[in-house]
Amino acid sequence: MNHMKRGLLIFITILSLLSYPISGYAQAQAKELNFEDLFSGAVILSIGSPNAIYDSEDRIIDENNYNVVPYIKNQRTLVPLRFISESLGARVAWNQASSVATITYAGKEIKITLGSKTVLVNGKKTALDAPAEYKQGRTFVPLRVISETLGKKVFYNRGVLVISNKSILNANRDAEIVDYLKFMLAPYSKSPYTGKKLSNQKIAGFEQSVVLLESLDRSGESIGFGSAFAVGYGLFLTNYHVIDEASSYVIFTGKDQVYEAAGIVAVDKKNDLALVKAKIRTNVPPLHIGTTQTLSKGQAVVAIGNPEGLQNTVSTGVVSGLRVIENQSLIQFTAPIASGSSGGALFDKKGEVIGVTSSGLEEGNLNFAVPIDYAKSWISKYNSMTFSKISVLNQDQFREPSNGSGTSKPENKPEPPVITPGGNVKVLDEIIQEAITHPSKEVIYAIDDSESTIILYDLTQKKVIKTSVPFNKPPRKLAYASGELYAIFSDEEYSSYRDDDEQGGTVKVLDPNTLQVKDEWDVYIDPYDVVVDETGHVYITSGSGQWTSIKSYDRSTHKALSSSTIYEKNNIVMHPSNNRIYSVTNSLRPRDITVYRISEGSLTTTYDSPYHGDYSLSTVIGITPDGKYIVNGAGTVLTATNNKNTDMYYAGSIDPFEFVVANKSQTSKFFTATNNKINQVDTKTLLTNKTYKTQGTIVKLLMTDTQLIAITKGNVAGSNVSKYAFELIINL
Repeated sequence: MNHMKRGLLIFITILSLLSYPISGYAQAQAKELNFEDLFSGAVILSIGSPNAIYDSEDRIIDENNYNVVPYIKNQRTLVPLRFISESLGARVAWNQASSVATITYAGKEIKITLGSKTVLVNGKKTALDAPAEYKQGRTFVPLRVISETLGKKVFYNRGVLVISNKSILNANRDAEIVDYLKFMLAPYSKSPYTGKKLSNQKIAGFEQSVVLLESLDRSGESIGFGSAFAVGYGLFLTNYHVIDEASSYVIFTGKDQVYEAAGIVAVDKKNDLALVKAKIRTNVPPLHIGTTQTLSKGQAVVAIGNPEGLQNTVSTGVVSGLRVIENQSLIQFTAPIASGSSGGALFDKKGEVIGVTSSGLEEGNLNFAVPIDYAKSWISKYNSMTFSKISVLNQDQFREPSNGSGTSKPENKPEPPVITPGGNVKVLDEIIQEAITHPSKEVIYAIDDSESTIILYDLTQKKVIKTSVPFNKPPRKLAYASGELYAIFSDEEYSSYRDDDEQGGTVKVLDPNTLQVKDEWDVYIDPYDVVVDETGHVYITSGSGQWTSIKSYDRSTHKALSSSTIYEKNNIVMHPSNNRIYSVTNSLRPRDITVYRISEGSLTTTYDSPYHGDYSLSTVIGITPDGKYIVNGAGTVLTATNNKNTDMYYAGSIDPFEFVVANKSQTSKFFTATNNKINQVDTKTLLTNKTYKTQGTIVKLLMTDTQLIAITKGNVAGSNVSKYAFELIINL
């Protein structure tokens, strides 16, 4: 499936989700229009634009001269003869001596002489309403020649030309399609490149060649984004870590054009580089490639990328060093970058790309780029090939893990584990993936997704002893504090397209013994995650709106006390001291960890970790029971301190995991889990000293003062029915 077939469809299905702007007419037409079928075999042009569409693929009329464009003279429209003729399958021969162009097409021989108002078709003269002209090294003919000599249908409206075998558009009926075509064919700006030193303002003009690269999972959901830039028509260079662990990609230009990626052409894991191919040969102008061979400290540089999703952000700085870190050559520079900048372009003052921005440390403004020299052989090789002949690699080697364990989903789906009821295993009728424990009692509070209820499970009696009334919206998350159970509800499903002023949800406070609702209030975000401190303050993140809010509320008055910026669907965890919250980003790449400091229920200061892609991070986050470390599902361990100068610094690593649980009454150890394996980790040494196995696949790990429990899923012995279960792992 190529871009233009998808073009209108993507604008409605992808952009509407990600809140990138697109005009209403395109969205309206997208619901019905199949571009590829409608414009099959057609050539589409726009007055004054070097861009064209042929057979649903983007083209450039003359790649070497962007001044070759259709134009109007004396109320006559003139179009480039060779481009249209060859696009339609004709052969064109030019006789310089006689200034005659000969076109051979469908048994016809057509001769056009420059300056003449007649054309010969198989030797027979036909009058023209305007003579053929020679301009910008190309022959231009009146639009009427195409219809009368090649037997094509020509549509013209408001500067848009469609040349096809049959009538396609009606000016009155299809005004919105014409608007869309004008939008798609609008020319890129002339490149400011001259080979000489440029001002920062001129270099900023290269932003048209820098794109946002969105990574999608198997289901088409966004899992992160970074930057990339055009190094050839339809070829985009980025960092390897931007494309890793994804199933597909979408390319967004600064002009709000959207292209599906065909896949990855080449990768260099060691130097963190990847070359991405669009499904069609795009018109995004390739950048000029420089070198780091003559680079020196103090040299001025300009970075263009998409930090935190802010598309085509320009920053300036200098080269502060040329480093070799862990056997990798890197450019150290001071131009600010952030999450989302990875894969962006680093320019010298001539506007030549010298590096691919890749990582950084927030403290000291220490940022790094991969030298462009490592990608030069790719750029040369693939630009010399016919675009359609450039193959892509098997996507399976990049695809995101299906289970969060770091391994790709196998081709043959494994048999589900078997759960045998009895003993320490209690099979449930409920569907449970979200649950918490009481801080001192042997009970579990869990959300039953099948009934939109909350259940109270007694670990001693091994049965459900209370069930709440069904709620009209599914509970999302639970929290327990100061003798009360909290549940959050979102009015709608989470959406990147829904801004803060369109969001809404509810906080319900339940009696933990009866599960009856004792209090509730509305909140004006889509609640995604919740933590509660010991002094009656509730902190909630939003699951919608991309850059959105984390808000704090007073339990008694329901008043919103404070708000801070956070990205949608971020997971949060309260530090045992109750004076700060840590979060890990979900959709941004590279992921980052952020701290939100708390004072009397208000979010006061916030800052990110000092790293930018230096260490692997997953969306799973926890705090060790002594409060000294942040542990992340990728296995990365960072410090957790009250001092910004030492907070969130790399402290070590443990085995990657999907789930983590700790209890402040058991400070010497905490537990991590993946699939059906649980590790007991020593808090001081971070070494695994015991392992446990569950019968089913773990979907949640829980811990009370005296017990470790796993919620698991598997087929019940003697049945093909998949069920959830509580498995008691150990008594502590």
